[in-house]
Amino acid sequence: MSEEKQELNLFQKIADVKANIDGFTKDTKGYNYSYVSGSQVLHRIRNKMIENNLLLVPKTSEENYKQIDVTRFNKKAGREITTSEFIVEMKLTYVWINADKPEEQFEVTFYAVGQQDDVSKAHGTALTYAERYFLMKFFNIPTDEDDADAKEKREQYTKPDAKAIGTLKEEMLKFSELMQSVGKQVSVDDVQQKLGINDVQSLSNSQITVCVKKLDNWSKQAKENE
Repeated sequence: MSEEKQELNLFQKIADVKANIDGFTKDTKGYNYSYVSGSQVLHRIRNKMIENNLLLVPKTSEENYKQIDVTRFNKKAGREITTSEFIVEMKLTYVWINADKPEEQFEVTFYAVGQQDDVSKAHGTALTYAERYFLMKFFNIPTDEDDADAKEKREQYTKPDAKAIGTLKEEMLKFSELMQSVGKQVSVDDVQQKLGINDVQSLSNSQITVCVKKLDNWSKQAKENE
């Protein structure tokens, strides 16, 4: 009789998400500074949230906005120009919900503010930035600015190029053929599963490097055992 998988409560599920994410690199530039893109943050935690049946529901309250005049130097015009912008601010409550037991909920209060030349844009900016920084602070995730290993982080989270992906696929095929040459029916899918890869396209350059090194070591061991 197989042992039943332990059912995690809400806080254990959140802890599991936290245990499976690392730091971020500031990969997006705008308004003369760099920041961590929202897609990078969400991509890191989304799979674990789905795996744990976790929902994150935002609720807003006390929303208000005001119109202000902003004077900036316009390089094209060669002079200062005054324009109207909107500041939107609101209180936010993020609710973590265990979808397996919806009665298990955990609320976290937050604050959002956004400034744009259009009130709807300012509203969207406030929500987008708040979500990104809420998740980063909630899970205590460092960015490359906070992290002493900034260079390593940048390399780790750099999107792989087609050549790196092609190299990995080629090495997986070679290992599969090597195994078959010694009488073991090991498909490329089997190799990918053994490496713990769900989607080759989602790997970073550093992860691909690690996988290629593993394949090289496995190949050497297999040849030594012939």
